[in-house]
Amino acid sequence: MSEPREPIFFSDRDLGKQFPALLIVAGVSVEQHDDHFGPEASDEEWIGEVGQRKWVAITRDARIRYSPLALTILMESGTRLFVMVGKLRTTEAAELFLKWRAQIVTTSLRESGAFIAKVRRDGVHVWLREQDWRRRRG
Repeated sequence: MSEPREPIFFSDRDLGKQFPALLIVAGVSVEQHDDHFGPEASDEEWIGEVGQRKWVAITRDARIRYSPLALTILMESGTRLFVMVGKLRTTEAAELFLKWRAQIVTTSLRESGAFIAKVRRDGVHVWLREQDWRRRRG
């Protein structure tokens, strides 16, 4: 039996061009924001599209989880989102992603619905799962 294939990742514009380039060099399949969306595209626009395409999003923008509209679109579109947390230079963020790559992939494949997870120096931690979000909404 073969191992599951790694998902395609989507790098949000706030990670710049160097972050996805470093991941691509390491063999990660990455779609870049500017290849699919204009510079003024809202978070809500790309979040919904990334979920529909079954890509796994990466961002630095932890505020997304506090935006009711962005959060609703994320959860309803099935988007899986990893937030690079901490004061990290671009190269540090890429190194951190690569350090926890196996755990990121496992989390993205294991979770049954949408979620937001943070990637920190000490590992990957799921912040919010779709089922918990739905339960809170009633």
